[in-house]
Amino acid sequence: MLCCRFLNSTPLSTTSFITINKKKFFSDKQPRFQQIAHSSYSPAATDYSTKSSISMDSAPKTQDPTFEFLAKKPYVPPSWAAQLSPVPSQIYSLGHFPTPIHKWNLPNLPKNTEVYLKRDDLSGMQLSGNKVRKLEFLLADAVAQGADCIVTIGGIQSNHCRATAVAARYLNLDCYLILRTSKVLVDKDPGLTGNLLVERLVGVHIDLVSKEEYASVGSVALTDLLKEKLLSEGRKPYVIPVGGSNSLGTCQNTNAKPNAYLDLSPQAKGLGYAMNTAEELTFVKEIAQATGVILDPVYSGKAAYGMMRDMAENPGRWEGRKVLFIHTGGLLGLFDKTEQIASVVGNWRRMDIHESVPRKEGTGKMF
Repeated sequence: MLCCRFLNSTPLSTTSFITINKKKFFSDKQPRFQQIAHSSYSPAATDYSTKSSISMDSAPKTQDPTFEFLAKKPYVPPSWAAQLSPVPSQIYSLGHFPTPIHKWNLPNLPKNTEVYLKRDDLSGMQLSGNKVRKLEFLLADAVAQGADCIVTIGGIQSNHCRATAVAARYLNLDCYLILRTSKVLVDKDPGLTGNLLVERLVGVHIDLVSKEEYASVGSVALTDLLKEKLLSEGRKPYVIPVGGSNSLGTCQNTNAKPNAYLDLSPQAKGLGYAMNTAEELTFVKEIAQATGVILDPVYSGKAAYGMMRDMAENPGRWEGRKVLFIHTGGLLGLFDKTEQIASVVGNWRRMDIHESVPRKEGTGKMF
């Protein structure tokens, strides 16, 4: 689902509440922006709506952040989430939070519309993206349960799988990935493109399944099969579902969840997961050239494409608003699109050095 999130500007003195599955809870009163655009395909485990804003990064901060990274620390949820269940008692610090927000100078915006960018793509290089937030909770639970390896599943270029592989290795855990690919490639070496390169560098164990096998057997049964095999070998596996999307993984929303949302056009999903039209990839290239921000082709690129198209078609509902767009990372996914995007990135030529320019061997030093 692609969605656009609205945060109303209310005075600091007012009391606001969140509606979660039709139950009301009081929220922190920190109004920021009026509206947030965000990319996600998975239906949220919980329905969120609110009447004012919530801090984007509300995890407790220690006095010396220098020593926080990879440390286990107690988790104290924000006040509005205190009644949620389950509430984990601890997390591992795997990302560099809070991530920055800056103005995004997008072209052709409606009148008096300002767009700001929440840079969750800068939460870390190898672990970039919003997936890190889920893994902080999930891997803390894995360690608490005495696991010695992690099992998860996803597409051949899954950002979640790559982030899980790196995070597991950070914590001295082995990682087993079940990756979905085409039936033509399922018996071949998957290669070293994009996320696969990072995964294989950190030494993951990869099991390939075809899309047809995935569809007929299902992700839960596939991970259960691998879990049972590992148990028979004396291992202690911890299974993380597709995208880290379970009740514990969604606790990330208490640290980074904005408020209400408005669905953008369902057509913004385009051809489907990890599939792109030429127009979408051209848009990603044009935004990179215009603003220096590189969007991924699976989530943020499609969300921004849908947002900008809606702004063009329905400028009235965007005029005068402040928009916060959440960049959820996924840069490495572009490496799997090089053939599709090659025709629009041009801009190269051989330098013309006239024959009259003096030449002498050894003049130019190569470092």
